[in-house]
Amino acid sequence: MVGQTGPKIKIAGAGPSGLTAAIVLAKAGYEVDLFEGRKAVGARFIGDFQVIENMSREEDALEMLKRFGLDTNFFIRPVRQAVFFDHRLRSQTVGSRRPFGYFIRRGSEGETLDRGLLTQALAAGAKIHYQTRIKPEEADIIATGPATPDGLAKEMTFTTSLPDTVWVLFDMNLSPGGYAYLFVLDGIATFGCAITRDLSRINHYFDRSLQRFHEMISFPIENDRTAYSFMNFSLKGSAQSGGRCFVGEAGGFQDYLFGLGIRYALTTGHAAAESLLKKRSYDLLWKEALGPAQEVSVVNRFLYEVGGNRGLSLFIQRAGRGDLQDYLGGGTALPGGSVWPFRS
Repeated sequence: MVGQTGPKIKIAGAGPSGLTAAIVLAKAGYEVDLFEGRKAVGARFIGDFQVIENMSREEDALEMLKRFGLDTNFFIRPVRQAVFFDHRLRSQTVGSRRPFGYFIRRGSEGETLDRGLLTQALAAGAKIHYQTRIKPEEADIIATGPATPDGLAKEMTFTTSLPDTVWVLFDMNLSPGGYAYLFVLDGIATFGCAITRDLSRINHYFDRSLQRFHEMISFPIENDRTAYSFMNFSLKGSAQSGGRCFVGEAGGFQDYLFGLGIRYALTTGHAAAESLLKKRSYDLLWKEALGPAQEVSVVNRFLYEVGGNRGLSLFIQRAGRGDLQDYLGGGTALPGGSVWPFRS
């Protein structure tokens, strides 16, 4: 909507949460300025595959995007089947009748989520200022991403002759507090190792995990690129200060268990926009949408850590006995009856 005459809004950061807020507000007639410190949206990513979780809520992620007023003008692919491996490389195929996640790509080039949301924001009339930072007190919405590293991932994208693959390896010795993964779609691959402990040795764990995957199957790696990204976990009672809304990882919104934070980012960006449009408490809106899920993920993180490889092996065995959607979304996934969903 070009030529807005509504209130002026400043958003610090142009990641998924900031762009979502910008789209909603600009469509409503607000004059929106986005301030992005990097030279492009998605500049810290390399075209890697990430996942929008689709199991912790009844509302399908595609329905959520539609409700938020977001178009799917970016790569998005449902996933219904995966293979989980434990530390002994015992495998279990898992599947579900409806998608338990949607693959998207991140980065500044191609059909990425970042570029798709940017196109929508600009079409709605929002303006973006690259390589420009503003002080927090100057912003209405703060979407500047993680501030401190509680988790760290190293990823590699490459082209390969492997068929479509969704593999996840759970081994605390190779990825302490995290996991390693190999996603291949149409000859494009993302291999990654995510950890929450011993962060300074991420290169060591990445190399060992990659070697372990090569023990399972030999695969060529061409046109490879690598990058690092870190995650911030900070469960707060409030994500609003001085009238400013903190969204995405700037507000500590992240899945404590598996770090699948895109759904959190989109949801909090939308909640911040709704708060400004409807003059409602942002804290109230995000707690209604995410509060219980994020609190459960804290418990899940504790159980993940104390269960160790033995607990992970049991989880993998049980995950393959039925529909993964029912198992991970039904509240009985962990030994002892605790909830262990993929949440984001």
